[in-house]
Amino acid sequence: MKDRKAWTVSVGDELLTGESLDTHGRSIARRLASIGVAVVAHAVVGDDRRRLAHTMREAIEGGGLLIVTGGLGPTLDDVTREAFAEALGEPLEEDPVGLEHVEEWFRSTGREMPPGNRRQALRPRSSRLLHNAHGTAPGFWGTRSGATYVALPGPPREMAPMLDLALAEIMPEASPRPTRLVRAFGIGESTAARRIETLMERTRRLPVATTVSDSIVTARIRGASADDEGEVATLAKTVREAWAPYAFDDGSLGLAGVVGEGCEARGVRVSTAESCTGGLLGGELTAVPGSSVWYVGGVVAYENERKVEDLGVPAALIDAAGAVSSDVAKSMADGVRSRTGSDIGLSTTGIAGPGGGTEDKPVGTVWIGVSDAQGTVARCFQFPGERSLVRRRTVLATLQILRFRWDRVDAALLWEIDA
Repeated sequence: MKDRKAWTVSVGDELLTGESLDTHGRSIARRLASIGVAVVAHAVVGDDRRRLAHTMREAIEGGGLLIVTGGLGPTLDDVTREAFAEALGEPLEEDPVGLEHVEEWFRSTGREMPPGNRRQALRPRSSRLLHNAHGTAPGFWGTRSGATYVALPGPPREMAPMLDLALAEIMPEASPRPTRLVRAFGIGESTAARRIETLMERTRRLPVATTVSDSIVTARIRGASADDEGEVATLAKTVREAWAPYAFDDGSLGLAGVVGEGCEARGVRVSTAESCTGGLLGGELTAVPGSSVWYVGGVVAYENERKVEDLGVPAALIDAAGAVSSDVAKSMADGVRSRTGSDIGLSTTGIAGPGGGTEDKPVGTVWIGVSDAQGTVARCFQFPGERSLVRRRTVLATLQILRFRWDRVDAALLWEIDA
């Protein structure tokens, strides 16, 4: 395939109504980018044969690669095969190998094949079959007017391996381009971009691109060919240094995974005391494989009585300073560390909203505590955003604070305030 550009189309009424989330556009774009194929457009089309055929014709006339996912099921509203036949101006034919595959699939499950499933063996006359090792619907691909088209089933467990199979047949010479990600938390997007602005210039052979998602800034460095591994690694190192101390990994671990590696390297165990995050911090840590080695457990002390009874926070302290305070955050961290026998106690207490805020402590005010052999500290934040964002940012800030404490870093995080 000489023209290394692509159009992608996701098919289904359920995608247009919002009943199902269209994730194929993103996952296919990432896969194509890894071999140097750029997606120039993505469309979501309902189960409308004529509209879908029109979209297909436009993409084929544009040249390059067209990938269509969904609409290969056995029911009458699965119209991708018919739409391709209309777009290509040729009839559908029953593929004997495809029919045998569908029949064998049902035989292997001990079920009789419904008559409607025979439709799944149909393909446009000029196309070639793509084997589906994980479902009943074969895919197909072919070429027309210098363009290459591919039809893949919608279920991700079927689509992803079949996409790899199709690309191997269409572009056997393509090899993955080296890619590195650098992630950072606690630094604003504009500040992060300013630190590496010369690396982001579009005139560079390998420009660095940045995005923000889940409050994390990510730099993506992608080579132009398989020979660029060394240059990509050097650029990633330069970005990490520019984003220090906020950069935490190369995109493979996540912040909780980095903390887990740090715990194992230091031979320490962590426990958590959570109020406003309600167990999200513990959930983030236990999502890391092998976390049972270094994560002891935690206490969700949402109401004040639980802080007193389960963590040993003095009631008088809560009465004097309030549950959302430096003193209570420290006491919670000390309490969970003492009661679990861990080396490090982490605590969160705050006002996630939408209600509960005051003039002195508005919604988004959060205190994070850390207790370890060095002593006990607490840091205050004013997180913007709705409830789920405040809670998520609290989790990430807690993990980053622990990293900073290990590395003896004295740097403020985004949204941190003096209080």
